[in-house]
Amino acid sequence: MNLSDNILTIDTTLDNEAINQLSKDMLLNIDEIKEIVIDDSKGIASSAVFALLCSVQKTNPDIKISLLNKGVSELNGIGLMSLNIG
Repeated sequence: MNLSDNILTIDTTLDNEAINQLSKDMLLNIDEIKEIVIDDSKGIASSAVFALLCSVQKTNPDIKISLLNKGVSELNGIGLMSLNIG
C-alpha cells in the first residue's frame, strides 16, 4: 500500500490475494485516506479492484477516487469504461 500525503496509489496489476491484503490495510488506515489514485498504466489484472473501489466509494463518499469520478474513462488494455455507482 502506497499512502503518501493522504493519497493512496493503487497498482492495478495486483492479484486477488494482494487485493485482499490491500483491503485489510485500507480498513486499518481508512481515516488517513482522502484520495485514491489508480495507476492503470499496465492494465487491470482483476475486476476485484473495481469491487474494492466501489465499496470504498459507497461507505466513504468523502474519499475522492479518480477512476470512479471521471464518467467515461479509457483504461489501458480494456478500452472505454463508464461506471454508474449509486
